[in-house]
Amino acid sequence: MWSELKLEIELRNRLYSEFSKEIADEHWASYINARTYILSNITKEIKGVDKGLTDHSEDHLAHVMSRAFDLIEDCLNQFSAIELYILCHVIILHDVGNIHGRKHHTKTISTVYNSIRNNDPKYSQERIVVLKIAGAHGGKTKNNDNDTIVELDENSSVYNSIIRPRILASILRFADELAEGYCRTSSYLLSKQLYPVESRIYHYYASVTYVNVDKGNNRIAVTYNIDYPLSELQIEEFLSFIYRTILKLDEERRYCKYYCDYLSSLKKTEIKFNFTINGNLCDFDIPKIELEDKYNFIDDTTPDLIDKFVQIYPSYKINSIVESLHKILTNEQ
Repeated sequence: MWSELKLEIELRNRLYSEFSKEIADEHWASYINARTYILSNITKEIKGVDKGLTDHSEDHLAHVMSRAFDLIEDCLNQFSAIELYILCHVIILHDVGNIHGRKHHTKTISTVYNSIRNNDPKYSQERIVVLKIAGAHGGKTKNNDNDTIVELDENSSVYNSIIRPRILASILRFADELAEGYCRTSSYLLSKQLYPVESRIYHYYASVTYVNVDKGNNRIAVTYNIDYPLSELQIEEFLSFIYRTILKLDEERRYCKYYCDYLSSLKKTEIKFNFTINGNLCDFDIPKIELEDKYNFIDDTTPDLIDKFVQIYPSYKINSIVESLHKILTNEQ
């Protein structure tokens, strides 16, 4: 059951403070209608289309919306009611294309949107803006690169209000990147190996990940709580996957900051690993990773990415970590 979230409460309050009751009623009803349609007809069915996906249900949408609020809570007064209206819409719509399959899901958002609005011409400008912003959370540009936000206008207009598509797309995109954690998977299905083989590593990743938006300390803090040995996954493969995901997350932090000054206070991504052995605390610790703005980023197209990563962070040599964990495990048996 969906509970009204902080960003939605802010939207509703701002609508009724900036517009007449009649207009505020209309905008609020339009948003609630879209949300109700999506939760009733789309999100609960996505899992049936692709059983390997991590969670894309209403819980994920609520998580993304909460992350978006965390990212802009300290500057909400810099956004108009219509910008918040558009932001809430693109959050609830950004993953609906998965109902038609994961591939090109950013391109099929329009099919669901048009079903909600019944192609009513009064939503024509909203349609263009919402679909472009929501679609920029992933996929490729016309030039086949990942810089989707550059294709958006810096300023546009909806319902006679100026909005900033690039800023809203940056908030959506980064909030989506940060909406990770155990709530996106099922520990039971993992333990029984009921996810498709090719998808399991994504579910393992979700199960060990905790993300905190800590603007007060200018950071995104990510903690990985890994219990060794893993039930089926090779620890070497898993650590390599995590390293690549760390670099992608930090790349998104930098990328979204470029287009959104409201994220500029997030100056680093801080990474902490906690290891346990068969659920028990173990005497094994490695230093935190701090990826700061001055860090010379290595993107995922770089040859020998993991080798270069551990050159910068030698404590994270995979073989050394595995040997240490195996030694502790052996000593405890």
